[in-house]
Amino acid sequence: MGWRECNHEETYSDAEVEARLKEELPHWYLENGWIRRKYKTSGWKGTLIVVNTVGHLAEAAFHHPDLT
Repeated sequence: MGWRECNHEETYSDAEVEARLKEELPHWYLENGWIRRKYKTSGWKGTLIVVNTVGHLAEAAFHHPDLT
């Protein structure tokens, strides 16, 4: 499916977000207005590495996701 070009004032509907996630990012999902993904690590050291990596990439992209 070809996606339309992004208009900065446009907002996708929940159905459009869910369809796009299913097609492009199958491990991600929409929940209560948030786009989410769960990761399972082998323990606290692995979790720390994942969180630090996400933090580094988010800072480079000037985006600050919520991590729980």
